[in-house]
Amino acid sequence: MKLFLKKISALFIVFVALAMLMSFGSLYFLRHSSFYKSSFLVNQVPQDNFDYVILGASDGLTTLNTKVIDSVLSIEGLNLSMDDTSLSSHYLMLQHFLAEGKQTKYCILVSSASGFDTYTNTLNNNDYRFLMYTNRAYVTEYYKQFTDTRANILYYSKWMPQLGVSYYNAELFYPSLMSLLKPEKRNHFDDKGNFTYPVLNKTNQEITEFKAVSVEFSNPYVARIKTLCNENNIELICYFPPHESKKAIIKSSEYHFINHSSTLTNTAYFYDEIHVNHVGRQLSSLNFAETFRTYKTND
Repeated sequence: MKLFLKKISALFIVFVALAMLMSFGSLYFLRHSSFYKSSFLVNQVPQDNFDYVILGASDGLTTLNTKVIDSVLSIEGLNLSMDDTSLSSHYLMLQHFLAEGKQTKYCILVSSASGFDTYTNTLNNNDYRFLMYTNRAYVTEYYKQFTDTRANILYYSKWMPQLGVSYYNAELFYPSLMSLLKPEKRNHFDDKGNFTYPVLNKTNQEITEFKAVSVEFSNPYVARIKTLCNENNIELICYFPPHESKKAIIKSSEYHFINHSSTLTNTAYFYDEIHVNHVGRQLSSLNFAETFRTYKTND
């Protein structure tokens, strides 16, 4: 019986050691790749100074094309938006950007009206994409603030990486194998961080009515992002992207904003209700460039 228990214990130790070794390896390969935005920023963005960076979720990722904006205004921008996230993740991304010793004159914070006014922030679905940087205090502190199971898994992965890698195996382990073979491969974004949705066969229909949605910037992370920007001499601009059915009505004068929520008035420019398609992105980027030009001139 004792021999049996010793063998079982030895096998368990070997299993744990192999799991930890594989997990460390997975995170190492991802950390030295460009697959996710967090490591892309570290490994494939050599430039340290930008005129602006874009922070947002899928709406920021697909609405503003930095290449179009830069060509119009002769400036340099970077899109750090990450799909399936919220303002808490954008705050973490801004911390990550600054931790790399990078700087920007403007921070364009993209969100829907409801996103700017959400009171309760939770761990977002794609926050695991910072797991390879749990050795950095701002990342572990971010995970620690949430209390759900996924957040605990990510937090304790600092010491037991097999927890996070096994839980997010499809999102971490398999991409790490791809990163080993192709470290410069990016996960659906170009060399400036942009992505676009295709043009679907939607009905070409004029949008004649928008539902008004009031915005007071009550999400506590708006204030946290603004404070971080102020500490680093960055001008924060809140951007409301085009929406197919809702129009943002700004009730607060505390924040600078560009409200383009109702600038596109045809369904042909939209991929779905909250995302523009490739044509809509072109128009949105041009509209933003012209508004941003005026803003910079008057600043």
